[in-house]
Amino acid sequence: PSEIMVSPLPSPLDVETLAGIKADVFAMGPGLGPEPAPVYLDWLRAEARPVVIDADGLNLMARHPSARQGVAQAGPRLLTPHPGEFARLFPEATGLPSRRLRAEAVAKDYPLTLLYKGTRSIIAREGEPTSFNLTGNPGMATGGMGDVLTGVCAGLAAQGYALPDAACLGGWLCGRAADRAIQDGATFETLRASSVIDGLAGAFRDLL
Repeated sequence: PSEIMVSPLPSPLDVETLAGIKADVFAMGPGLGPEPAPVYLDWLRAEARPVVIDADGLNLMARHPSARQGVAQAGPRLLTPHPGEFARLFPEATGLPSRRLRAEAVAKDYPLTLLYKGTRSIIAREGEPTSFNLTGNPGMATGGMGDVLTGVCAGLAAQGYALPDAACLGGWLCGRAADRAIQDGATFETLRASSVIDGLAGAFRDLL
C-alpha cells in the first residue's frame, strides 16, 4: 500500500546505530526471521524507549533466557505471546494451573506488561489489576493476527498511551474488528488478518 513508508536499517548494524533511529516506540519481531542477528538482543537490553515485542522477537528472547531480565529492565516493554511462545519464553511458569496465574507470575518476576493471547486474552502487569479481553473469536487463530495486534499496540503507544493501556485497548480493538467481520458475513474459516485491519475503523467508532 502506498501509505506504508519503508526505511532501511542503518549500517553498520550495531547497538549504536539502532539506538540512533528516530522513533518514539518500536515494534520488534514480526518479519524479523528465525535467526535474527545477536545485535538485536544487545539493543533490546540497551534501548530505553518503549518496545512491543512479538513473534521472532519473543523467540530470540526465549533462546537467551539469561537476557530476559535485562530486556525487561531496560525500558517499557510489552510482550504479546501466544501460548506456544509463552511456553518457550517462560517455561518455569507453564506448570501453574491457570493462564491467569501464569501471566501474573511473569508480571511479578519481570517489570513488563504481558498480553497473553488466547481465548480471553490476559493483560498483566505487577501493581495493576489483571485485565481480560472479551472481544474476538476462533477465526483469529490464523497467521498475521498477532502482527496486526503488535502494530495496533505500538501505534497506540506512539500516541501516548502507557503500554498496559495500549495492550488493553489494542486487544479490544482487534477483537472487536474481528467480531464485526463475522457479523458482516465472514466465517471463522475465512477470517484473515486483513479483515481485522479493514474493521479497525468500525471498532474505533464502537468506542464512542
